[in-house]
Amino acid sequence: MIRKSGIIISIALGLVLATAAICVSISLIFPEIDSKVIQLISDNWLIIIFKGHAKIINTNTNALQEISFYDIFILILFTGICTSLYMTLKKENKIWFMIAISLTSLGVIIFLITQLAGRSAFMASGLIISIVLLSKSTQYNVAGMTGIISNTLLLIGDFTVGTSLKIIPVLFGLGYILEIIWIFMIAFILIRVKIQEKQTLT
Repeated sequence: MIRKSGIIISIALGLVLATAAICVSISLIFPEIDSKVIQLISDNWLIIIFKGHAKIINTNTNALQEISFYDIFILILFTGICTSLYMTLKKENKIWFMIAISLTSLGVIIFLITQLAGRSAFMASGLIISIVLLSKSTQYNVAGMTGIISNTLLLIGDFTVGTSLKIIPVLFGLGYILEIIWIFMIAFILIRVKIQEKQTLT
């Protein structure tokens, strides 16, 4: 049940992040479109950071200092993914998976308290999980490397908010796209493990 939930959550989070990217792309290609729905869907904290780095007009970077239930929803979904991975691959690296789960859980709490810090736990946790996947088995190497690259690029973008380096929005955008791919890779890993278990039982 937990694994099945993890598959659903992974696909859901991947679609949420992908939809946000599509919406911000639409707003950039067709700036004449002034849709509150598009803005509502696209403005998770990662997209806001990207817009800030890219110096996109009408970017409300002050939103990063406000409580966003959209961001909390993303953090909670990712906590569910971490938990599902832990239950699936917990024979080894239990401590690191527990740290990853704790980071995202604490990230939500810290975010609620500070209204600013805590969201970077998403990337830090993703980085830990990716390192575990890379070291665990060759069948997870691609997912592990993709996660390391994506979460590192997102962390760099997060820590450099306010700087004017032109390369940052490019790297951050690449990290965001790779993050979506990575999350769908996790869903595939969970699906494959589930299929293997069914084959073993039969």
